[in-house]
Amino acid sequence: MNEDELNLLHRYLDGAITAEELESLEELLRGNAEARAALRSLATIDAKWQEIAADEAFGKVSEPTALAAGESMVAPGVGSSIGARPLWLALTAIATAMVVGAFGWFRVPEGTPTEADRGIARVIRIEGDGTAGEDRIVVDGVELFADEDLVMQQGLIELAFRETGVHVIATAPLKLKLNSNQRVLLHEGQVKLVVPPQGVGFVVDTAERKFVDLGTSFVVTASSDGSEVLVLDGLISVDDHEGASEGLMHEGEFAKYGRNGKLKKRSPSRRSLALPELSLSATNPGGGSFSGVVLGYGTSTTLAKERLDKDVIGQGLLPLIQSDFRDRTCVEAFQQGEPLSFCGIAGAFHEFPDRTGLTPYSREGGWMAWYHGQVLPPRPGRYRFWGYADNHLLVAIDGKPVFEGSRRDSSFKKLGIPRTDNPALPCLIAPAGFACSEWIELSGGSVELDLLFGDVGGNITSGLLLVEREGDTYEETFWGQPKWPLFLTEAPGSGEVAEFERLISHLEEKTMGSFSVAEDAVWKVAK
Repeated sequence: MNEDELNLLHRYLDGAITAEELESLEELLRGNAEARAALRSLATIDAKWQEIAADEAFGKVSEPTALAAGESMVAPGVGSSIGARPLWLALTAIATAMVVGAFGWFRVPEGTPTEADRGIARVIRIEGDGTAGEDRIVVDGVELFADEDLVMQQGLIELAFRETGVHVIATAPLKLKLNSNQRVLLHEGQVKLVVPPQGVGFVVDTAERKFVDLGTSFVVTASSDGSEVLVLDGLISVDDHEGASEGLMHEGEFAKYGRNGKLKKRSPSRRSLALPELSLSATNPGGGSFSGVVLGYGTSTTLAKERLDKDVIGQGLLPLIQSDFRDRTCVEAFQQGEPLSFCGIAGAFHEFPDRTGLTPYSREGGWMAWYHGQVLPPRPGRYRFWGYADNHLLVAIDGKPVFEGSRRDSSFKKLGIPRTDNPALPCLIAPAGFACSEWIELSGGSVELDLLFGDVGGNITSGLLLVEREGDTYEETFWGQPKWPLFLTEAPGSGEVAEFERLISHLEEKTMGSFSVAEDAVWKVAK
């Protein structure tokens, strides 16, 4: 490869490639096997550096086999709360990748399977029970082979295709046939795919249609009723099974293909990627308010021994959670803002530390809002929470954590709180979609509620916390997501309702998500 061709690869991985350059890159990758191998090597090293930062293991560099070890390619241009890699690190990765590329994408340490034993894809992680082929049990790191059927009754699986770098998150009930490096057949379930340039042309077959990737991220759902496709980014081609093209689908477009032959399509209007920040008052709680406090490290606190990419504040509050919120000794290490009044978790919270009197504080150490008190569920029954956060979100009832909707870099992951991810319900910051808790049985009497929400570091934060009651019916968006009620502890005023409606409009048009604001779903503070 010449210097210009290598520069195209580097600009793509840096997220700095132009539309014209991207066309040139795709043409190069289609016709040049050496270019495809080089990109895989570069992307593998790039992903490994990001994994090292995310797992707080900087300086302990392992063999450059990120994808082989179960890591997926990081989509270029996607931001991270950790921040960009320094230039010297990028150059080191490139130099190392050039050496690695000479020996192939995957190096074979002693004791690992030979080339003949490797499948077309590798399982990054599995949450639940699954089988492949002739009832082979699927576990983390297992190889999947061509023509195998992957079957799961419950849970989630994440995998990466070896040759194409295609990254897949799928949820059960799932029946997926892995035809080849470039094709899968989805009989049942939901799959979310992120396809890098070398994977262009990847095909997802369903009973109704064939969806051909043209460099994108998209979600496909298959059931007895038919199939659905939602394009999250880029472009796909839709073909029938006779080979005739039905046209292209672009970012934000959605289509339902019924078993009865009916077709429904919708294209949303596009808005800014940034979630709006609500201007609701977050301080001065009243007598009926679910109150709390915002915590952060003071500017004089020495964090030199802590890595800036580490979840310092989440780690610091783990003893509070593990004591069922009884031992508050660890809270004494933090600076506190003004008393908080809970107004729901919805939208962006970029200015939250400033609006709640926490500043000046150590932004590198992060911040955490902790709400605590007695609340009354609206009615007896079984409830579950839905949501996500960048970075921390945790709900506990009577001292026991029942829902964790945090990102992967949150220390709350160490608690092992059961959750289910739903990639077919897409959101801006969670690759696996909305998370939900297990069902929680409540008698209708008051319960002790603790709610934690915050950021690892910096000031780019957002989240959403909803609640569902079993047996209740909810209006659905066109894309099929129920409009579960926003979790609130006070009925909102007219001004607050207008703010929520503005956010709902943004979510429905940009992320294909939504929520409702229902007074009969409010968990009121117990007197």
